[in-house]
Amino acid sequence: MMRLPALLCASGLAGLLIAPVAAQTSLPSRTPAPESPVVTPDAAPPVPEWWKNGGPRVRTADDRIARLYRIGLERSNLLREIADKIDTGKVVVYLGLDPTMKTRGLAGRLIFTGDAGAYRYLRVLINPDMPSEQIIASIAHELHHVLEIIAHPQVRSESDLVTLYKRIGRESRAMAGSGWETDAAQQVGYDVRRELHLGRADTVARRQAERRGAIR
Repeated sequence: MMRLPALLCASGLAGLLIAPVAAQTSLPSRTPAPESPVVTPDAAPPVPEWWKNGGPRVRTADDRIARLYRIGLERSNLLREIADKIDTGKVVVYLGLDPTMKTRGLAGRLIFTGDAGAYRYLRVLINPDMPSEQIIASIAHELHHVLEIIAHPQVRSESDLVTLYKRIGRESRAMAGSGWETDAAQQVGYDVRRELHLGRADTVARRQAERRGAIR
């Protein structure tokens, strides 16, 4: 809004004051405008605990794996339980894809990348040349390994990781001499694939029943 000079405002006021009373006309009365209702803003939603403590634990910059991870969380109760447990741990996990795994016959792998005191940093790499459901199951498999690491806070380096898996796991046949596996992580992969398959089968059966009902 532009402010008028003070001198002009004063002269206009003087002209109004000396005008004859007869020349003044009464203005029609106006109904006062109704008051606007007071709007109380909604309360802000609670902040998730992982945002209070450094952000989400499982992260990715890859659009494809981010989409498949979201689908997995929606369709697999087991994967969702694993992710919830990781969100309470002092780790940060980066999900990514590694096309070189195809030539080595690997579905996924986990790498210890750093120790920053309060947090340990891990990288999970997945073979992209697999069906979507197998990629989701492999993510669950590798994230179970993350839970195994969370359960052993003494693991602060790659050598500590090898020491742990020599004790709780067994040597991987796919990575003889340089990789390790646990029966629990393998079972998680199987169970998540079964969840995804059964969920898909239930969806197909429901749609077929709906179509049969529509035909009748």
